[in-house]
Amino acid sequence: PLRTPPAAASSAATAPAAPSKPRSSARVLVLGGTGRVGGSTATALSKLRPDLNILIGGRNREKGESLASELGEQSEFVKIDTGNAAMLEKALEDVDLVVHTAGPFQREAECTVLQAAISTKTAYIDVCDDMDYSWRAKAFHEEAKAQGVPAITTAGIYPGVSNVMAAELVNAARSEDGEPERLRFFYYTAGSGGAGPTILATSFLLLGEDVIAYNKGEEIKLKPYSGVLNIDFGKGVRKRDVYLLNLPEVKSAHKFLGVPTVSARFGTAPFFWNWGMEAFANFLPVELLRDKDKVGKLVEQIDPLVRAIDGIVGERVSMRVSIPL
Repeated sequence: PLRTPPAAASSAATAPAAPSKPRSSARVLVLGGTGRVGGSTATALSKLRPDLNILIGGRNREKGESLASELGEQSEFVKIDTGNAAMLEKALEDVDLVVHTAGPFQREAECTVLQAAISTKTAYIDVCDDMDYSWRAKAFHEEAKAQGVPAITTAGIYPGVSNVMAAELVNAARSEDGEPERLRFFYYTAGSGGAGPTILATSFLLLGEDVIAYNKGEEIKLKPYSGVLNIDFGKGVRKRDVYLLNLPEVKSAHKFLGVPTVSARFGTAPFFWNWGMEAFANFLPVELLRDKDKVGKLVEQIDPLVRAIDGIVGERVSMRVSIPL
């Protein structure tokens, strides 16, 4: 059997089940539900389980009520500020599960949603893709366990599915009496990959962070969007340039899977977006790239152009996780 995916469990595998909140049908709150990722999550949940009561949590009432109407009578919009602990706790008192998709997670000083979930004994899952936030969340493991709250962090595509792929590869190698020395994550996203402006904000914010990687067991810091490699993603995507980024699966794969050398790289299309990202990393002040408000304003200006080019190059995501022989 697979080991628990690295960075995927804040307190999922060891926590006893949280006490049930009595009601006829389970209620799920999707935070960030008016965004692309949250909206897609709510839609998928509705199709998978039509009996669920799905609450669309966000700040944009018009978008939220529109989506709730599409999902049917079992859905409704709830106006929520994820930074307001009191508002969150009140909203979670009558919810069985909260799905936190309200990124970007970079530069978030507190795990407010997770703390509210533990306080109200509400099951929790997020799609965090930030190194600092994910490890901050894992610090609540014992508290969540004591409260009987299942809580899973970094459960998106990457990190998330990519972590499971890595765990399977490492376990397969060890089952054949091998001991992996290196593990490499490669990601490719054409345009926005269908994820909306959040992925742009995330990418820009990551350009302001040193890349944490591991070389023969030693933690090293590298320059963001450097170390380009040309990687074959297979049929449909083919070979693409990818660059170093600071992603949480690197640290978790090293610590939990025990692989001495680990790194993660990301690339986009069309090719000139990579040039732009490289230029931002090299020439924009780090203070700007670490300022969430300023990055948000930058994204507002660039997003329409990205949308237009998405229509030309398409929206595509590909992953490759490898153990070099």
